[in-house]
Amino acid sequence: MDIKNISEANIITDMTLNDAIREFANSLTGADQYKKYERAKTRYQQDSPAQKAFQEYQMLAQSLQTKQMFNTLSESEKSDLERLWVAFSSHEPVSDLMQSQQELQMLCQACAQLISECIELDYATSCGASCCG
Repeated sequence: MDIKNISEANIITDMTLNDAIREFANSLTGADQYKKYERAKTRYQQDSPAQKAFQEYQMLAQSLQTKQMFNTLSESEKSDLERLWVAFSSHEPVSDLMQSQQELQMLCQACAQLISECIELDYATSCGASCCG
């Protein structure tokens, strides 16, 4: 096979691969799990009390980051962090977002498993850290 034929074959393969990737992305974004996640994310982003609760948790967590790294948090600090996390996660838009995110992650893991089976390679492991593995 000469260079021209190899180049043409690579172009065709790239086009086929790009089409397959585009079709896969369209299928994934058309899935009920993805749509539910997007609705939940929008609802969370528009919920001021949930946003405020997250900011309060995040501010305390950031201020205690060094202590967390060295596992030197006092029981009171741990309790305060837990209380703020519970307050944040008890907002309905937050719990809906977490649930929909978990469902979308399960779909992505199933897709990664199917890809792995088709290419006979552990896709998620080959890609490194990801939502899929």
